[in-house]
Amino acid sequence: MKPFGTYQPDSATQRKIDWCHRLPANWLGKQIAQLLRKQVLSKAQMPLDLTFDQVRLRCHLTDNVSERGFVFMPWRWDAVEREVMLKALPPEGVFVDIGANVGIYSAIAATAINRLGAVIALEPNPVAFERLSFNLSATREGRREKPRIEMIPMGISDVEETLDLYLDADNLGASSLLEKPSQEKNKTHTVPIPCEPLLQVIERQKLSRVDVIKCDIEGAEDRALIPYLMDAPHHLLPHCFIFENNQDQWQGDLLEVLKQRDYHQTHQTRLNYIYQLRQPIHFTSKAKRARNHVPVIG
Repeated sequence: MKPFGTYQPDSATQRKIDWCHRLPANWLGKQIAQLLRKQVLSKAQMPLDLTFDQVRLRCHLTDNVSERGFVFMPWRWDAVEREVMLKALPPEGVFVDIGANVGIYSAIAATAINRLGAVIALEPNPVAFERLSFNLSATREGRREKPRIEMIPMGISDVEETLDLYLDADNLGASSLLEKPSQEKNKTHTVPIPCEPLLQVIERQKLSRVDVIKCDIEGAEDRALIPYLMDAPHHLLPHCFIFENNQDQWQGDLLEVLKQRDYHQTHQTRLNYIYQLRQPIHFTSKAKRARNHVPVIG
């Protein structure tokens, strides 16, 4: 694969993307961003190698809603979730990304932790995993402090087994272990993927702590998280869970199990829940000011 920087955008495209990142987070900003996005997608050759602060991404944009959201409307795409994640991650922290897609969350987390920290990114979709691997490697190589990064082509479920992953041709991020009635048969196909319980993966990685777990697996969040919440020892419980709200597809009561393990909902955004332990987050002295911005029940 060609190195990062091979597909630099031309100056006009870069200006439009930079403009999108300066837009206000309101109706007018959304309208302008949509217009600029349309111009970029119609004229620019894909992929584009883009740098956002310390994050390096090779973006294809045409087949992934998450990429388009982060590139053109970062103030709207999971903005609260990303802010909480960064404030909950100490410099030596561990971030676990279940359903990592092309690695946007994981790459951002990798810029916030040092060589003692770790990012564990799990993504079973073969196309998404290839992009994830490139993006995380490019981001890590651009840093002086290089955290441990593990990229695992695997799904998370309640038992160890091989399952069918339903792929969406229009949106990489819509891949799911659940077949969705709304999906058109001619636009989906399946690939077999290995799945394991999360605790089994964590133990194999020999992690002594977990600080944040993000889980976005299109309706199977309960199958991934409930067994972990029930079986994980206390020292492997994260301070923070960020997960997609797919209650209408869950078979288990994930929210009740979180409460039983002393988690409390601190945010509900357009798409996601954020649950945090009732005990305070252990911020470093450098990040203590963040306590005023991350609600934690004392």
